[in-house]
Amino acid sequence: MTVNRGDKPESNEPSDDPSSSMWRSGAAPAFRKLTIADRFAFEEHLLRLDPNDRRLRFWGGVRDEAVRDYCARLDWTAAVIMGAFVDGGLRGVGELVRVRVVPQMAAEIALSVEGSWQNAGVGTELLRRVLILARNRYIDRVYMLCLAENKKMQKIAGKFDANLTYQEGEVEGRIWPAWPSVFSVMEEASQDGHAMLNAIFDPATVSPQSPRT
Repeated sequence: MTVNRGDKPESNEPSDDPSSSMWRSGAAPAFRKLTIADRFAFEEHLLRLDPNDRRLRFWGGVRDEAVRDYCARLDWTAAVIMGAFVDGGLRGVGELVRVRVVPQMAAEIALSVEGSWQNAGVGTELLRRVLILARNRYIDRVYMLCLAENKKMQKIAGKFDANLTYQEGEVEGRIWPAWPSVFSVMEEASQDGHAMLNAIFDPATVSPQSPRT
C-alpha cells in the first residue's frame, strides 16, 4: 500500500509551524550537531529510551550491549547527527547516515526522543533540521524506515510530504530534499553559529556528558 503525496516537492518545510506549540513549560531545547566527542552522550541517550521506544527505534528488543555496539560501530564520517539538548542533557537525536553515493547520494534518517520530551514538537524540529543538512549535502533521497505501529514517526514524516509505503508490518518513508540554496546554507551556518555562542556563554546547555566510570 502506498500513500502518494504527489510529485517531488520543491521544499521540505512542514505543513504547520512547530514553533507555535513546540515546547512545554520549562527550558526549550538547544539544537546542535553532534561530534565524535559526544559519542558517550549519544549512547546514554539511546540507553535511556524506555523499552517500547527502544524497540521502535531498533525494530525489536535490543539489549544494552547491542546499543553500545551500534554506537561504537557508527561511522561518523558517513553520518551527520543533530542533537536536542535540555539543561545540558541530550534528549533527542536526528541521525542522517549516508547509505549510497552513486548514481545519486542517498541517506537514512532515524529519530529518537526521550519520553518526557515527546509530543512537544522536538521530533518535528529535529527532522526539519536534519533535512536541511541533507539538502546542503546534495543528498538526492532520504529514507525513514519504521514499524507499522510507529504512528508518531509516520505523522512526523507526513509533515514533510513523505511518500509512505506499507508492507508486511513495516513502513518506508521517502523524502526528496530540495537542492541547496543560499537560504538553506545560511540557515545551517546560522544554527552552527548559535550553537557556538551557546557553548561560549552557557556551556551547560550543550556540553557532552562524561563517559561512564
